[in-house]
Amino acid sequence: MSDICKQNTDKILLVEGIDDCHVVMALCAAYQVPETFGIYECSGDIKVLKRLNALIVRPEHPQVIGIMLDADTSVEGRWASIKGKLSHYSYKLPDISDIDGTIVESVPDKPKLGFWLMPNNQNSGKLEDFCAELAEPTALVFARECIAEAQVKNLTTFKPLDISKAVIHTYLAWQDEPGRPMGQAITKQALRPNTEIAVRFTNWLIRLFT
Repeated sequence: MSDICKQNTDKILLVEGIDDCHVVMALCAAYQVPETFGIYECSGDIKVLKRLNALIVRPEHPQVIGIMLDADTSVEGRWASIKGKLSHYSYKLPDISDIDGTIVESVPDKPKLGFWLMPNNQNSGKLEDFCAELAEPTALVFARECIAEAQVKNLTTFKPLDISKAVIHTYLAWQDEPGRPMGQAITKQALRPNTEIAVRFTNWLIRLFT
């Protein structure tokens, strides 16, 4: 397909948004992950779960489906919503998500599934929190201090849930060619792909799709 973030393939990774898509592609390039799967950007978390269900029930369903979702305010709550969505199938999901990314083997007439809850399968948060772990630590701390100072001075209007977005984009504004999207920042090493969280994530992709 012409849109690289709307690929319907036999092995497919469902993501919430375009930033997720490009972060995944940048990490796959950095680690030379085999190109065995496509990425489908669903435009939101609810649509990710709807598309997951639609793909599972297809007569000719994909062989493997990966699901990447923000944990948002509660990783336990997000995992419970996934288990509820799949409760009428015969999958055996663990009680909690795996720190290294959950993989659920296929059952008769159903695809193999994999789940990664951003940022790290353990904490609440989102893609931006994952990318923050790729940032240079000292600069990231200062970015957080700057955001906190701006809040004290009533210079901010973002919602409390979006503070991680404000922090990472402040950090990226200080890099060469300020304001690069997160995927490009990984490619240009402004966000470091050789961190422990990036290794765990790409290993999950390899285990799931190869």
